[in-house]
Amino acid sequence: MSKRLGIIGCGQLSQMLGEAANRLGYAVCYMCVDETPVVAGLGPIYYPEQLNDFLEQCDAITVERESLPDDMLLRAAQVGLAPNYEALVVLRERDTQKAMLDQLNIPTSPWSLVSSADQLGSALAQLPGQHARCKRTLGGYDGGGQWRIDCDSLDLIPKEAYPVIAEAEIAIDLEYAIIIGRDVNGRTACYPMTENVMRDGILIGSFVPSGIDEEKAALAEEYANRLVTAMDYVGVLAIEFFLTAGELIVNEIAPRVHNTGHWTIGAVGADQFTQHVGCVMGEPARKPVFTEAASMVNLLDDALPAKMPQGPIRTLVQTYGKGIRKGRKLGHMTLIGPDASEIRREAALLISELHDA
Repeated sequence: MSKRLGIIGCGQLSQMLGEAANRLGYAVCYMCVDETPVVAGLGPIYYPEQLNDFLEQCDAITVERESLPDDMLLRAAQVGLAPNYEALVVLRERDTQKAMLDQLNIPTSPWSLVSSADQLGSALAQLPGQHARCKRTLGGYDGGGQWRIDCDSLDLIPKEAYPVIAEAEIAIDLEYAIIIGRDVNGRTACYPMTENVMRDGILIGSFVPSGIDEEKAALAEEYANRLVTAMDYVGVLAIEFFLTAGELIVNEIAPRVHNTGHWTIGAVGADQFTQHVGCVMGEPARKPVFTEAASMVNLLDDALPAKMPQGPIRTLVQTYGKGIRKGRKLGHMTLIGPDASEIRREAALLISELHDA
């Protein structure tokens, strides 16, 4: 009998994890927490009141997001949870995530934890610069749950949003990301870095090769290895970076497969989903084989390009089966080909057409 993988979550990341697991010969089942499932046909779906039945079907369990009920994660840990419970709990909260990075001497923007509105003014005064970026400690991704404040706009943050972290506002030259996979024996594999394109705090595209210099790419890989080793992490993890004043600093960490790694589907021998499933199920980390160039463009709302790139460029389109909602990621396109400058140019044209109108 094939080993059985349980996935907590039923969104598009779980969909792609399930597809990878099926290709690798693993049976899959899902725990639907509070989302509308888009994993039909990949494996049976259970609901929180059926947690015992779900756990009985699993030899190993992983997650598609870090913000999940503690009691469910603890029960899953009794079966075998990867990434481990401690890593998920530390990395899902921005304050404990930043504290971990400080402990490991991995640079971030100067920050402080603000527990209430009464503390915000003094916290802002201790940070360099006039403005600060404040973010909910839990959640607040894709541009939500975040505020730009100065001493005259402290009341922009609703009281129910606290606690928040206040980060010094920095000049961002470029944004990058790296994906790393780590197996149960501590072996790791990093994918080439991406240069990311953002709009209103939402990732809309990635370019590979990223154009970052080799020294900074090696430093990013060293930071990633330092982090996953310290946390005894198993599976795939994503780190988003800012380049500011020539320095590479960490913006955010996602303890899971991530949108910045979607370009790996069809572009490398083992994409991020195959890597994650394999590591969780006890297989050795796979070294990516990447010999061409690739770019990923997110599809939001119901916008589609008027035409596809021509010539030697291969275009892969993946949709998630989700309902349309303003700003929602409904799918992505990946362009793959031998000419990096041509791939980047075509992807930039698609980004302009779909996201700059």
